Amino acid sequence: MAVVGDMKISPPAGPEARPTYTMQALWEGKISVKDFTVESKTLSTCHVAHDLFEQEEVLPVIDLAALLSTSAQDKPSRDANIAKMFQASQTLGFFKVKNHGVPLEVVKKVEGNGKKFFALPMERKLQVYAPDYAFGYTGGSPVHWSHKWWLEGLQIKVQGDAIRKLVETVWPDDKDMAEDFIQDLEQYFGTIRSVARVIVESLTEALGLRPGTFTDLENENAICNGRISHYPPCPDPTRVFGISDHTDPQMLSVLYQDEVGGLQVLRDDKWVGIRPDDDTFVVNIGDTFQALTNGILKSVRHRVAVNAKQPRYSTVYFYGVDNLTTLTVPPELVTEDRPLLYKPFTVNEYRKWLIGNQVPLHSYKHLQINPE
Repeated sequence: MAVVGDMKISPPAGPEARPTYTMQALWEGKISVKDFTVESKTLSTCHVAHDLFEQEEVLPVIDLAALLSTSAQDKPSRDANIAKMFQASQTLGFFKVKNHGVPLEVVKKVEGNGKKFFALPMERKLQVYAPDYAFGYTGGSPVHWSHKWWLEGLQIKVQGDAIRKLVETVWPDDKDMAEDFIQDLEQYFGTIRSVARVIVESLTEALGLRPGTFTDLENENAICNGRISHYPPCPDPTRVFGISDHTDPQMLSVLYQDEVGGLQVLRDDKWVGIRPDDDTFVVNIGDTFQALTNGILKSVRHRVAVNAKQPRYSTVYFYGVDNLTTLTVPPELVTEDRPLLYKPFTVNEYRKWLIGNQVPLHSYKHLQINPE
């Protein structure tokens, strides 16, 4: 999920200042595994094993190299890839991208350094604790939430020198380790930011809008952030979720998941597992993009399944736009056949509402003029 607020790297003044997150509370003996369990057997919570996948690839694969080509000879391939991505964004809400430009070596180094972070003692991780679910370390979801998340995350603001401040706070005495991690994170998220902008611009073109309609909304107030997540083995994976059923609030999410698997998407009222691979990233449309396109693009529900034997790691980049400016649907996307569906909103206000309401199902309905 996305985060709210600015990164704060000062250590807490004492235990009473420490935010209470689910995995921290579990490891401190304040709650037990049964507090994470979901009892309901409704559609949104029915169990599907983390490594159960369809025989064929579930998501269409988009060639980023084709999208970037300016050659007249490559135009048919470019047009075909944009059309396929646009179709997936209107229906599945998810697709994969290949030829994204991030070397696998960098992907794995970021993952490996993330593992080193999560292996640190809790007092070290809490040097970058995240109050109010802001940037830094979060040991799960807020403990009072009814659906508790089985994960710990390092949530990273990627603008300016935020990455450097975060990493140097964790490893103040290991400058080589810190510098290596900083460079890899900056390369990783810098390239993914460019990938996200290409995707947004290509979908903007497919919508018939002027270039920059949405990417021009990215500025210093935009929360473009990353998260490295660790899902520890769980003794009761049939009734516990790493992250429960939700949609993402940003414009786009770009995800790399390790070989363990666990990402599941709701397709045709059925939960399907997304098979991991090293050649692609998984991309999904967020609530903000759905609202700004007047519902043409779809933000689709997804979740993360856990397992009893293997830890799972993932790295995700959330592409966002200005979180303070009031956003409205471009007038070109409002027609007699598709009247205005979404009210003006700011990203900051929406995220605060999400966190305050425990990220409910169909969160985007909060942005609708007339929720169903």
